[in-house]
Amino acid sequence: MGFKYWVEALMVIGLFLVAIAVPCYFVASWGGKMINDIGNTPSQSAQIQASTGWKIIAVEIVSFVMLIGLFAFLYNLNSE
Repeated sequence: MGFKYWVEALMVIGLFLVAIAVPCYFVASWGGKMINDIGNTPSQSAQIQASTGWKIIAVEIVSFVMLIGLFAFLYNLNSE
């Protein structure tokens, strides 16, 4: 007796990491840059927040779609 689905398990872990870790990296890097820019030019904070906010919202939408796609893919595998 042994676990015979190592490749499939590692593929699911990899897909999950791509769907979670990549958007987290972009949000963290853009958020850090935004905080740094606001610290350097506080008079333009609204403009800086708006420009960074749209990028973060777009990444979150893409991340959500990737997670829903991953869920649908795994659910369809289970129903076959």
